[in-house]
Amino acid sequence: SKHEGVRYPCHQCEYKARTPGNLKIHRESKHEGVRYPCDQCDYKATTLRYLKRHKKSKHEGVGFLWDQSEHRTPGNLKIHRESKHEGVRYPCDQCDYRATTSENLKNHKKSKHEGVP
Repeated sequence: SKHEGVRYPCHQCEYKARTPGNLKIHRESKHEGVRYPCDQCDYKATTLRYLKRHKKSKHEGVGFLWDQSEHRTPGNLKIHRESKHEGVRYPCDQCDYRATTSENLKNHKKSKHEGVP
């Protein structure tokens, strides 16, 4: 697209936004201290979007609204839920390391213990 690569720099820090709207949100939340308070508890969100998500998940009984761009497959969502919310860990049998995924454990063993007496 003709705007690909266009960035909108923050004049107060190194941040570069992809859209003018994102730059406005950044400035308000990071440099101006704008917060959106929940009317049902002490939570204060940095954006209206986060406030809406908070209210739905904490006060309306709606489950967390997963960002599908981040968790494209059910497997990725399962890994995220287990490691971030359920505390699932994969302990190394050769040291005290505890991985968040079986793949991370495999990589750890290969880099730290393979070929080590």
